[in-house]
Amino acid sequence: MNPTRQTTPTPDLDPVMTPADLLRGAALYLQHHGWTRHQFYDLTADTDGPFPPACTSGAIMTAATGRCPANGMCTLDDENSATIDVIRAMRVFAAWVDLEYSPTNGYGTSAIDVIGDWNDYDGRTLDEVLETLTDAADNWDGIHHTGGAR
Repeated sequence: MNPTRQTTPTPDLDPVMTPADLLRGAALYLQHHGWTRHQFYDLTADTDGPFPPACTSGAIMTAATGRCPANGMCTLDDENSATIDVIRAMRVFAAWVDLEYSPTNGYGTSAIDVIGDWNDYDGRTLDEVLETLTDAADNWDGIHHTGGAR
């Protein structure tokens, strides 16, 4: 490159969201907005703002997309959502909470079902959910020192 030629600055690209980022984001969401069981979002909760209490799956999805579906349904087919990142983070978390889960075992139990069963388990507490999300994120970072291959 000619030293007198100025380069055109390029805009910074959005950083890649790793599963660990989304799991920690989900934990933060639950800390600030609350946790629920047996539904993705508790739309009946008295909240200030557009972010209701969520289950673990709902919190992961909101961490990736920055929004909650208005109808409370968790869908991953919206072209504006970070579908691949959500699925990847859910699979990482499902494998963390259920050692028998594997996304490569054909059409077995889905990650969202594994997480839902874990989230809805009688006696589960918010503290346990937050700790488990953080532990799974720490484990991901420990294995994937540079953020991991995507």
